[in-house]
Amino acid sequence: MRFLGRAIFVAFLVLGVLIAVSNRQPVELGLWPLAPTIVLPLFLLVPALLLAGVLLGLLLAWLGGAGARRDARRSRREADRLRTEAEELRSELARERSLREQAAAARTTTASNAEQRTLERQAALVDPEAAVVAHRIGGGR
Repeated sequence: MRFLGRAIFVAFLVLGVLIAVSNRQPVELGLWPLAPTIVLPLFLLVPALLLAGVLLGLLLAWLGGAGARRDARRSRREADRLRTEAEELRSELARERSLREQAAAARTTTASNAEQRTLERQAALVDPEAAVVAHRIGGGR
């Protein structure tokens, strides 16, 4: 692709040189509402007019794309807003999961403590002296 671009550039360069060498006679350029006329060689006038046409075309294309650029900016802002909202919802969901896991762990711990007290009461019914010793060792719950 790079070779093709360079080949086209060289072809246009050679064509431009041939036009410049072949058309050196002066040309008078007058623009109707303006009084003065400009006299310059034809090989300068042709590229100047081509350049003016290209610049005018670029300007019109840029102005024509204003709506598409505006829509792209609006879409980008909306995507950023939605991305932020999704991140907030994910963090909120993670927080809720963490709280549920903590609550489940607390229920498990509470159930373990209740089972331990139940076992101590049953042991006290079977052997009251062992229950007193266990009560003292366990911290007097």
